[in-house]
Amino acid sequence: MAGLRIFETDPDAKPVEREEYERPEFAFQLRTGTQVKDSKSKKLKPVSLARWRVLAQGPDNAGAIAELLGGEAVEFGATKEHDFEVLTTSEAIEIVLSGPDAIEEKLIQWGTNGQPIHECDGVYSLLPDDRGELCGCPPTLKERKAKYRKGQGPGPGIVVTLRLAGHGYELGLGRWIATSWQFAEVVHTVKEALDQVDGEALARLEIVPKEFTTDDGELVKYKMPVITVLGSYSDAVAEEA
Repeated sequence: MAGLRIFETDPDAKPVEREEYERPEFAFQLRTGTQVKDSKSKKLKPVSLARWRVLAQGPDNAGAIAELLGGEAVEFGATKEHDFEVLTTSEAIEIVLSGPDAIEEKLIQWGTNGQPIHECDGVYSLLPDDRGELCGCPPTLKERKAKYRKGQGPGPGIVVTLRLAGHGYELGLGRWIATSWQFAEVVHTVKEALDQVDGEALARLEIVPKEFTTDDGELVKYKMPVITVLGSYSDAVAEEA
């Protein structure tokens, strides 16, 4: 299973091994943000959401997701893969993960043409033209984050392949792409917990509000996605039955 190696170059990190990952097709995608038009500039700007947003293919899938997670299915033609959007009423949802391999870790920097110009595991490039060569990223997380903020380096692009638990299981595979550095720093603990579960795991995926005070006394509020592994999915289904 592919894994970020950002901690391998940092003194406090532990090494992980990379393996190839074959990505499946997805019936829906979870997102923690959207874009809205600024009232002054009239340009689209990103907005972080307190509840999950889901893009789905077809009215039936979107309607089923709205029934499970709340909200209303609305036609949405902004992507090639998904044509419906559901702004759910759910901050936390129960998901099913097949194991540690359900989480694909990497760092990505996108170009203006919508294609990646840098893709790596923290040490080695994952781009087809120079796969396996040293990626050139700085060794520490602090330096990596600084370059990312300046638009000079890649950021997290962690693909989580999942199913919705319960009646949503039959909808098929979905994905959530995590771009949070905070999640990237703890994702190895999620994979370790998944490794302890025999078979598919039941987990809770939630958007958690966080805040901290800077050295200058400024209060900063943000939302952090969190995955909590709850145990065996088959055991949970049996208990419910």
